Amino acid sequence: MIVFDSCSIYIRSQKTLLAKIQAIDAVIAALEDSALNMAGNDSIQEYSLNDGQTIIKTIYKGAIAIGNAIQVFEKIRQRYINEMQGSMVRLVDGKNFNRRFNWNGRL
Repeated sequence: MIVFDSCSIYIRSQKTLLAKIQAIDAVIAALEDSALNMAGNDSIQEYSLNDGQTIIKTIYKGAIAIGNAIQVFEKIRQRYINEMQGSMVRLVDGKNFNRRFNWNGRL
């Protein structure tokens, strides 16, 4: 069994983007469980992620720190998804829009 000191080391150890996304999902799920446990009392909370092959233990001080960590992991996850799928821009001709108002705002 592998024991990681932090979430970042665990995520970096994954080889593919899909594996990194799945690792981030597991970390977010563990963070959300910790946030639910400490919803009523804002104290120091330790959480651990154990999937049978790896163990990660981290201590957060307060629900705000957990919320911030979840937001950061979600942003990183979205960046990995965009990198995996690629980004796309769709240009549409202005003639395709309904012109309910003219340019000066009148009907």
